[in-house]
Amino acid sequence: MTDTTLGFYDANAEEYAAHWNTPNPRLFSFLDRCRPGGKILELGTGSGVDAGVIIERGFNLDATDGSPELAAIASGRIGQRVKTMRFEELNAIETYHGVYACASLTHVRRSDLRIVIEKIHRAMRENAIAWASFKAGDNEGPDALGRYYNYLSQDALMAAWREAAPWQSIEMEAWLGGTYDQTTTEWLAVTAVK
Repeated sequence: MTDTTLGFYDANAEEYAAHWNTPNPRLFSFLDRCRPGGKILELGTGSGVDAGVIIERGFNLDATDGSPELAAIASGRIGQRVKTMRFEELNAIETYHGVYACASLTHVRRSDLRIVIEKIHRAMRENAIAWASFKAGDNEGPDALGRYYNYLSQDALMAAWREAAPWQSIEMEAWLGGTYDQTTTEWLAVTAVK
């Protein structure tokens, strides 16, 4: 994630966190596929709304965010520490039954994405599930708010995950949805099984 993108989230943390009050509807199908009561890593906790649901559903959550300001807000919301961590700092080995990254890995530079996916794979236990959503597109770069996005096509995103690690299976879904900047966006999500 670029310093400009992190700077945006730090500077706008309270407004950004207040914007999100409902969980991602796709979170529930991810959780249904995870081992009940298992350990889940959330990359990019943001406001903590999804983290709260993960905890309520009885999972052991390691919540992380690259923005210290968002991590502090989410910590207060969920009643436990949200670790400030950039994706490239992930160094866990065979620890998690699930890895959840809602609209966060979409900020990873294309040139760094393979390394981050490899780290996610390494952090997962056998048969664990990873779910990650991305804004779709063809050309990486900043949005109207200055946040960097890797904007990958379905083919490019699938190739990035396939080439990064030996997954048992990888599924892709696409939909139109909203964003913080109030634009309709094509979203892609990967569900990968280790």
